Amino acid sequence: MNGHAELCQSNGVTKNGNHVNYTNGDCKIQLIPNGHCKDNGVHNVGNGNGNGVIVTSDTFDHKAKDTQAHSQFDADDIACNDPVNSWYCLITLFATTASTMMSVGLSFGALNPIMKFLGAFYGEIYVTRCNVTPGCNISSEDEIEEFAKVGVALTVSITLLGGLVGALSLGLFLHFLTRKKSMMVINAINIIGVMLSSFIGHAVISYEVIIFGRSLMGFASGVAMNMVPMIISESSTKCRAPFYLSLIGVNLSLGGVLGITFGLPEVFGTERFWPIALSMASIPSLVYLVLSPWLPETPSYLILIGKNRKALDTLQRLRDGSSRSMLAAEIASIRREHGQQSKSSPSLPLRTHLCNRGYLWQLFLVVMVFLGSEFCGINAITMYSNEIFIRAGIPEAQVTYASLIVYFVQFLVSLAGSAAVNKWGAKRLAVFWLTIMGLSMTLLTASAHFSTIHQPLAYVSVAAVSIYVLSWACGPNITLFPLVTALTTESTRATSFKVGGALFWISSWFVGFIPKFLMAGLNEYAYLLWTGFDLFFAVFYYFCIPETCGKTPEQIQSEIHSVINPRSQTATSNGTAMQPLQSVKSRQNSKRRPFS
Repeated sequence: MNGHAELCQSNGVTKNGNHVNYTNGDCKIQLIPNGHCKDNGVHNVGNGNGNGVIVTSDTFDHKAKDTQAHSQFDADDIACNDPVNSWYCLITLFATTASTMMSVGLSFGALNPIMKFLGAFYGEIYVTRCNVTPGCNISSEDEIEEFAKVGVALTVSITLLGGLVGALSLGLFLHFLTRKKSMMVINAINIIGVMLSSFIGHAVISYEVIIFGRSLMGFASGVAMNMVPMIISESSTKCRAPFYLSLIGVNLSLGGVLGITFGLPEVFGTERFWPIALSMASIPSLVYLVLSPWLPETPSYLILIGKNRKALDTLQRLRDGSSRSMLAAEIASIRREHGQQSKSSPSLPLRTHLCNRGYLWQLFLVVMVFLGSEFCGINAITMYSNEIFIRAGIPEAQVTYASLIVYFVQFLVSLAGSAAVNKWGAKRLAVFWLTIMGLSMTLLTASAHFSTIHQPLAYVSVAAVSIYVLSWACGPNITLFPLVTALTTESTRATSFKVGGALFWISSWFVGFIPKFLMAGLNEYAYLLWTGFDLFFAVFYYFCIPETCGKTPEQIQSEIHSVINPRSQTATSNGTAMQPLQSVKSRQNSKRRPFS
């Protein structure tokens, strides 16, 4: 007999044959079991496949595992109110996000102000190793300057290469380690990298050690960029997950502000103390390792490996005031999203994504969102913002302070914008602010062209850059991970993040590398390239990305697959159906050899 739920205003427990009416406050659930069910605190929630999910007053019975089909209940059907994250959940999410994301912002923010000291340090190494006497002739000075320039450029770019390798290594972490242990290893690698690139590299007078340390930091960042969104989506309630995912961008901005602050001459931005400025990127990771004994595994992962009882206990700690029926409904939703996943095959491989048109379209959307966050041109503008400020008449000694003010305002704007993600949705914010970014680049092009004739127009360039950076803070900065997480499911997220994350780091290097050549050939008209990209991605998001705000994962996936095959949107009474997705996975599993 198929299970269903009915909601009404009542209290108590009644029987009607094999039908057990269980009520909890204002929420009444009619449980239709497959076998005999007594009013003894054990309720068998029937489902459409003739099996049930056992819910008791103590635990979620681990016997209702992969051999049983998942319940057809949806969280919206079984609970009168949406579940709420507990303070324990908030601490877990903030610690996980800040540990690596704030560290990334710190590492890049602190590097910019102390780059001249790092270049001088590399020059000293060249003089010592090659027995070159500085100032003896012009060629020796050029050699030292060229070596320092190449060394600094390699120090910056190696971080991006490490990020690419880290993104591609996500599958190894997911296969061999739990979510929590993965984060512990990532933060440990990050701390080692920070120490090598600051104190140790400076002490042993080796640029190789510094560059290797930066590569380790990039590797940790590449893995974390994909791991942190997965942990947030698996720990937070569905309705609040977009907000916490947007805090990834907020932590990056906050880390950048703190990094620039530590790099000021009044703090650690001096020839003597610059290693301390770089070492500050290890503090968030250290805090996470200290808190890690009290942080949980995600309920989704525990269900995936068959630890259903521990999953329910963990979920109860992560939720505030949720009844057993609400927790059971959330677990049922997780199991339904997992589909037929198993510990040995936790996600669909890339080959399945490429061979199935529905999964291929989903992967394409994720890749486009990742590319849009970089090809909006943020690296190209921020790397050359100091030059724009100098042309506007700001003294070179004050440029760092001007950048600090802009990025501090950017942090405040991104923090305020993160609250709007839940209200208006990530898609709407991305479309709107990408459009503003494109218009600001057009304004920058015009002001830069006419500033040679009318010098006051140089200040318009400063305003255009400020509008651009603030628009990025409210747009791609905080909408990237809410969008890519909403577009994927438990079974497709790992592969989608690995592919999209790898292209993200490649495009990050490309966008930061080509502006120097574009400016040399096109001058101020080079900014129009980013205008074109911004407007292109705004149009693409508007027409191709489904609306994710206020929708369940099943509804979003149904819309994605309906683009490829309209018949796949076989909506049920609540507007969700995942039969096309599950049927593909079922066919894939049925083809496996029994002992493969």
